[in-house]
Order: sequence, then C-alpha cells, then structure tokens
Amino acid sequence: ALPTPASIQGPVDLVVDHGTFTTTAKSANLLHDIGGGDKIREVCTRFYARAFLDDQLKPFFFEEDGATAHGQRLADWIVQKMGGEGTPWSDSGRWGMRQPSHAKAWYNEKRHPSVRGNHFNLVDSRTWMRIHFWAARECGLEAHAAFWDWYVRFLQHFIAVYEWRAVPFAAEDASWAANPDNVDAYIQNGHRMPDLHDRVYDDSDY
Repeated sequence: ALPTPASIQGPVDLVVDHGTFTTTAKSANLLHDIGGGDKIREVCTRFYARAFLDDQLKPFFFEEDGATAHGQRLADWIVQKMGGEGTPWSDSGRWGMRQPSHAKAWYNEKRHPSVRGNHFNLVDSRTWMRIHFWAARECGLEAHAAFWDWYVRFLQHFIAVYEWRAVPFAAEDASWAANPDNVDAYIQNGHRMPDLHDRVYDDSDY
C-alpha cells in the first residue's frame, strides 16, 4: 500500500529530448509521492524474486546474489532517472555497466546454444514487462493513477532500446496481472506464458 493518499492527481509528462529521457522536478515529485526510492526498491526486489522463477527470463541471470541485490541495482537506476534522491546508480560504481551486464546476460552459459548470444526478443521483453508490472501492482502502485500512467510510459520508452516491437504492448502488459486468472494460469504452466510463445504477430501489431 502507498504511505498516504496521492497528492499528484493529474498526468505527469514523460520528458524525452531528442530520444533521451530527461529527469524533471515533476518526475522527482512523483517518486516522492509514492513513498520514495524505497518503494521502487521494494518493487524491484519482488520483481526479481518472480523473474528468477520465470522459464523465459531465468536463463539470462548470471549473478547469484539474490533478488535483493538485483533489485537494489535496478531500483537505483530507476531512482536516479526519476530524480530527487541523488545519484545512487552512479554512486554504486555501476555507471556505464548496464549494457555490458546485458551483454553478459545474452551470452550466459545457462541459455541454450541455439539462442546464446541473441539479444532480448519480443517474448523476453513482454515477459519482463508483465512480471515487472505485476510486482508493481503487488506493491500498490497501480493505486497511484498519475504514477502508473507515467511509469507505463517510462518503461515503454526504455524497452524500445532492446526490442522496439514491444513498445505497443506496454499498456496491455501492465494490465496483465490485473486478471488473477492470468497469474494462476502462468504459475500452473510452470512460470511460462504460452500466449506469448504461441502468438503470431503481423505488421498491424506494431
């Protein structure tokens, strides 16, 4: 649950300048309004606890230091992007390490040789978004309408860096966990999302 009723009610602009996300006072205020960086760390820790079980995502993980440490790293990056709490990502010494870390994930020996080295694809990206937004829902963030709207657009912007075809599905994937039947089916299927694997896409989807 959120600490207090949301004080920010209206939509908050996601500022992108020449393709680059820009931190603003409004994005920093939004972070403060949901409870600050610790709320994002809670979300990211929960996300990784679930992602480590996911059939599609777990072969990418090469670090063995657990959900809390993974969550701290991702959350520090998000918190620094939103602003208002210093530069925790840079201060951690990981500035510039996001891309090298993802390259390690692509070439992880846990991946099947037939796909090892391949970059994140559409199924990977949509699975990531569904589980991340699921974790955010479990932490009560969908109740903050202004944050939720902004955060969907925030992740939509950054998912494009890895798989542009995932961009149109951000809102859909943010809603996936709102239906408990989806979550139940996912768990019963061994933490796998058959609908993503079985779906045939065409140009009209993008």
